[in-house]
Amino acid sequence: KNMDVSERWLTMGEVLEAHKEGRLLEAFGAGTAVVVSPVKCIMYKDQQIELPTGEDAGPVAKHVWNTLMDVQYGKIEHPWSVVI
Repeated sequence: KNMDVSERWLTMGEVLEAHKEGRLLEAFGAGTAVVVSPVKCIMYKDQQIELPTGEDAGPVAKHVWNTLMDVQYGKIEHPWSVVI
């Protein structure tokens, strides 16, 4: 599954606007140590922004998690993965 990725800074204004417009579908943190951690809500000033995925990981987070695990276990070749 291919997807276009854009890495850039987001402002909280953009996050709030996306939530208000129904475009904020999921959020997660990712890295090689934690793999993927879904975000249930974002607290900003006096607002609590609930993510539609709730306690679960959304489809993008699940895809990233599966891909990172495949790299870590050598199921797919990647420059980050070195067999010892």
